[in-house]
Amino acid sequence: MTKENDHTVHAISLRVVKYGETSLIAACYTQQYGLQSYMLKGILSNTRKKKISKSLFEPLTLLELQASKNSENRLGYIKEAKQAQAFHSIPFDITKKALVFFMAEVLHQVVREDQEPHPALFQFIKERILWLDHQNELGLFHIKMMLDLTRFIGFSPNLNLPEAPYFDLESGCMTPDKPLGLFLEDPLKSFWIQLLGTDFDKVGEIQLSRQFKNALLKSVISYYELHLQQFKAPKSTEVLNEIFKTL
Repeated sequence: MTKENDHTVHAISLRVVKYGETSLIAACYTQQYGLQSYMLKGILSNTRKKKISKSLFEPLTLLELQASKNSENRLGYIKEAKQAQAFHSIPFDITKKALVFFMAEVLHQVVREDQEPHPALFQFIKERILWLDHQNELGLFHIKMMLDLTRFIGFSPNLNLPEAPYFDLESGCMTPDKPLGLFLEDPLKSFWIQLLGTDFDKVGEIQLSRQFKNALLKSVISYYELHLQQFKAPKSTEVLNEIFKTL
């Protein structure tokens, strides 16, 4: 088997899966190649000196990898790994950690359906992670990010008729006629419009009750389920909702 030469890869860690007793397979979204899976051989072993720490592959860690890819299958091998930018608050803040676990689940489902490189999407994700690391008003971060993410993956809501009473989740359009399938009406419809038109830096100024945040998130997840064939509600949704009960 021939291997490509080592190359520098800019990556965002999405998830790891245990492989055998001592190894992991890491799914990373990369700037150059889209979604890539890498073998981390022996990273869980207690008997060998490890060059790479498992902690580097916490969800949404920004990474710089030296990796080689086996040209005969999709698994690559990482020779060296380091944080591209160290986090200041995410590892130490339970709310931020819950948000990155949730968004990592969302992103893994999104990018696995289109494995071509998408540098603009990579940059969007990177900027939002760094924003989260430096901000404190977090209550709508995940909802705003999911709505903005639709611009990159082909089903951004069409709001050409903002005064129409209904938003059809299946067509992604405003409509004056009540849809037969899933739809939004006020007040959820108006908050979708408000969030889509609000800069990320201003999202913290929008104050909503916990119950309404949950309803808003549920509506966005439903929208994803309708437009991405294999998308399912992230398993971490309930944990996230529980944490926000205390905020």
